[in-house]
Amino acid sequence: CSLDVIKMRKKIQIAILVFAIIGSIIVASFYLVSARDEVFYLCGNFVKGVTRDSVTRQLDTGLFLRYEQVEDGQDKTIHVNSSLTQNVFTCTISLDGNDEVIEAVFE
Repeated sequence: CSLDVIKMRKKIQIAILVFAIIGSIIVASFYLVSARDEVFYLCGNFVKGVTRDSVTRQLDTGLFLRYEQVEDGQDKTIHVNSSLTQNVFTCTISLDGNDEVIEAVFE
């Protein structure tokens, strides 16, 4: 009888472990999709003529976003990604001499 109880406890422990793993995968997937969408949809806002101030204001509203402004001579870019996706999805925003968007490319 005690052997049956031990077997039943092991089955319950395995079921709980499997449930926890599946739950973790579902939650992680939700966050990854949300992080990708955040980069994708904000990148779509940055059309030609939008100012750098407007870009950075919008980027500052992101929950998982991080961005870097780079100036290399005449070239000005803003590189955007999510802390959750570790550079898997990026948005590169090119700016002109007047600090206005030339283009934004989601990759």
